[in-house]
Amino acid sequence: MLRLVRALFLLWLASGVTAQAKNLLFYGNSYSFFSFGYGVPELVRRLAIDAGNPAPVIVQALVGGSQLQYHATNATQVAYITNALPAGQSWDHVVIQGNSLEATPYFGFNPTTFRSAAVAIVGNVRSHSPNARAVLYQTWARAWGHGYYPTPFATPLQMHQTVRGNYDLAVADIVAAHGANTAVKAAVGDAVALLEWDPVWYDPDLSHPRPTLTLLAAMCIFSSIYGQRVCDLVPDFAPTSPLSQMLTPHGIGLATWNHLAGLADQCAAPAQRRFPGSGDHLLLESATGTDPWTADPVKPITAGTLTGARMRSMNHVYDGAIGWLLIDLFPTTAPPGPQPLWPEVRVDLGRSLISPGLTLGSPLVLSYQLPFTWPGLSLLAQGIAWQPSSISGNPLFTATDAHELRFF
Repeated sequence: MLRLVRALFLLWLASGVTAQAKNLLFYGNSYSFFSFGYGVPELVRRLAIDAGNPAPVIVQALVGGSQLQYHATNATQVAYITNALPAGQSWDHVVIQGNSLEATPYFGFNPTTFRSAAVAIVGNVRSHSPNARAVLYQTWARAWGHGYYPTPFATPLQMHQTVRGNYDLAVADIVAAHGANTAVKAAVGDAVALLEWDPVWYDPDLSHPRPTLTLLAAMCIFSSIYGQRVCDLVPDFAPTSPLSQMLTPHGIGLATWNHLAGLADQCAAPAQRRFPGSGDHLLLESATGTDPWTADPVKPITAGTLTGARMRSMNHVYDGAIGWLLIDLFPTTAPPGPQPLWPEVRVDLGRSLISPGLTLGSPLVLSYQLPFTWPGLSLLAQGIAWQPSSISGNPLFTATDAHELRFF
């Protein structure tokens, strides 16, 4: 029953979402076309339709093993820009995915060349479509057990940080060359990092994605293009929608969907996240009733609901830090904004309840069966690790995204 209420609740949240039909050009290689027989672009199209948007026009300029310099200069690749749309139409977004090693300084690759090629591709597209925006599809580190560890990378975390940093620089280069809001990063690699590079998500080569990882990539890219949260979507698995028809044959049902959607939204741009924290390797998950833990930030609760919050140190980054779980109460119609001194904090520190501090070598968990309900109010849960944040720059602590547990 609780699961049905949750589904109806999320459908209500998404009911007002609309968007204009978009023309989307994809440049990339096997990380874009691998698995499903369709790959990432078709999944993005079906995600858009399931979210209530007009079906976008998708053009795939994908070449296995290719680098961005090839897409920027090859005559056939460049010609897609002018030839693949009817006369008078323009591109809304170009999705750019480089070779999985291209943003690293190993095996003959040069991150500077990667960045300049990304700028050149956007220049090519905007010469035809001046308002087009770039979405940089950040790739991921290889799984644990791959031959790239311990050389040239000591760990997947080192590979991830190298790739991530150069995708961030490429976005900054595009903005510097073409203006504000011309590029965003679809942080696929960040979401994969929250899966801790477990081989179960990868093809046996420990590099290419299984269907679940391809879905996660499509979720991140969809969110970057449409500005919609994936957790607000509930695919119709029975009867099947075009999206679920693509997912079901690969064993992807609602539980897997919810797990991946929470991670994708956790890695979206801060403006798209409901209660953004620092954005580091620190994850807050919540669970209601018998449903599994997910990073979905909004869940309905009522009297008798077993409700839990769990904070985890990901990739051992915060294992030695003291962790707090903070709980606040607020009117549902007036969610709290960022704290003035620490904008990554959403709970009111002056009135919040704090769990006992424990180190995060093991997950910090609070679980409670509610004996009451307060319709019109919500609980807000947020985690704090007392260790500096590498992303926000806070020298004292790192904050998870917050979760709203809404009474009905």
